[in-house]
Amino acid sequence: MKTVAKWVALAVVLSLIAGLAFILSLPSGAHGARDVRLLTSLLNEIAAIDVPHNSFLSEEQRARNADLLALVESGTALSPEQSRTYRELIQETLLHHQPRLVWLDSNLSVLRDVDMANPNNVGGKGIVGSHDHHDVSARRNFSDLTAALARLETANGPTAPITRVFSANRAYKNLTDIILHLAVAAQSVSVEYRPPEQDIEPGSMAADFEAMLMAYKIAQFAPVNSPVYVEQIGRGMDAYDRLVLATQARINQRLSPLERRLAGRWLALHTIAPQPDRTMKVRFPR
Repeated sequence: MKTVAKWVALAVVLSLIAGLAFILSLPSGAHGARDVRLLTSLLNEIAAIDVPHNSFLSEEQRARNADLLALVESGTALSPEQSRTYRELIQETLLHHQPRLVWLDSNLSVLRDVDMANPNNVGGKGIVGSHDHHDVSARRNFSDLTAALARLETANGPTAPITRVFSANRAYKNLTDIILHLAVAAQSVSVEYRPPEQDIEPGSMAADFEAMLMAYKIAQFAPVNSPVYVEQIGRGMDAYDRLVLATQARINQRLSPLERRLAGRWLALHTIAPQPDRTMKVRFPR
């Protein structure tokens, strides 16, 4: 038994060393503005189109809705009627995969029968049933992002390096989750934008987040791929670019080079982020 225990302990140590070596081999520098712009566009496409269409829809659903899905994927503007059909389809498949999505993001907020007296974007009222309310989820992600940055910037004492590493990792995870929620929100069923309860300081990260949220909400009520939809998604992605750049700046100002590698930069594997394929075709290049 002692021999087995020694081999198990050795295997654990070697695994930890290999994991640390892998992490230290990853890039740690901040993404430049041009890189951020490309990665934001790719993330939007992954969350809005690639994952729902290719990972969530069943083969039967794809076959039954092949013409409609092809129009969406090509960037062709849908009619209001086609948009309603499409958004109801995406809402249905998001509900089916909700347990998996909750596991990936603890801030995912499942609410039941939301705002049933208010108009929704498919010709009815409210968000019927138990669904992820993307607006609330994204706001919780932003709240956790700002809290993580505050912990990072006030860390002190012997454990400060550990606090900074975990806080930076947490900040990047929530930063990514924001666009993953809002990109698919524009494809699904929801109600109109509701402003925050507190005043927002102009030029702040909170102002950029609200600008992003509002833009995606306007797109949500426009026909999919229509001129208004395209314009507002573009505005939303521009605001998200600013969020990414501001988050990177605040993190890198506080972390040492080693801490940056351990924490991971935005979209590093250990921030539990999707890995964009830079050759992926996006509907609306910026």
